Amino acid sequence: MTVFSRILIDSRDRRAMYVFGSLERLHAVVARATNSDASGDQHRVLWRLDKASHGAMQRLYIVSPSEPDRSVFEEELGVNADRDCSSCDYGPFLEHLESGQEWAFRVTVNPTHSVPSEGFASRGRRQPIVRRDEQAEWLFRKFRKIGCHMTINRLDQPEVAIRGTQQISFRKRGTTVVLTQVTFEGILSVDDPNTLRQALVDGIGSAKAYGCGLLTLAPLQVRSMDAI
Repeated sequence: MTVFSRILIDSRDRRAMYVFGSLERLHAVVARATNSDASGDQHRVLWRLDKASHGAMQRLYIVSPSEPDRSVFEEELGVNADRDCSSCDYGPFLEHLESGQEWAFRVTVNPTHSVPSEGFASRGRRQPIVRRDEQAEWLFRKFRKIGCHMTINRLDQPEVAIRGTQQISFRKRGTTVVLTQVTFEGILSVDDPNTLRQALVDGIGSAKAYGCGLLTLAPLQVRSMDAI
């Protein structure tokens, strides 16, 4: 079973402010709530924090094998477990996907590319993609691989926009990790429902443990991009 969860968070709460100040702390809260570190299923847990402006509630989306422990969010983020947390079986929505459907999408990703290292035996180094046009091209290629494509508008351009980008760095096991988080919104068309279903559960790209890779869909008439 796969569960889709949404947690509404008041960013003015002192506990939420503390957690939001560090990507590592937010990662730890999600890992604790989903028991992903203990279960070894961390690669199956996806999450994304959609930040709002003007004091509006932040939305934390999670896709996990089971329902997260709401008490963790209550304790760590100051939410009301009954009012602010909701979860549902993701299966019925995934089964509803069909070829030819069009959906509004949102995804935060960490676009990277491989730079050759010296020596034939060396693996290439992953480097962030920083140019906006190259970031969009990266997503375009990823979509083709996961069973969908971006729709084209009257100007013969993909219907996609970058809604936010930020570079985040933190220390992990003695080294500095640098992520370039880019948030895209747009419209996609389904080509291969089975492949797309897998991507909605497994995520896109790297840094999934740190809030990247979760692709969410919404009906086109829902302009707020509030996912299912």
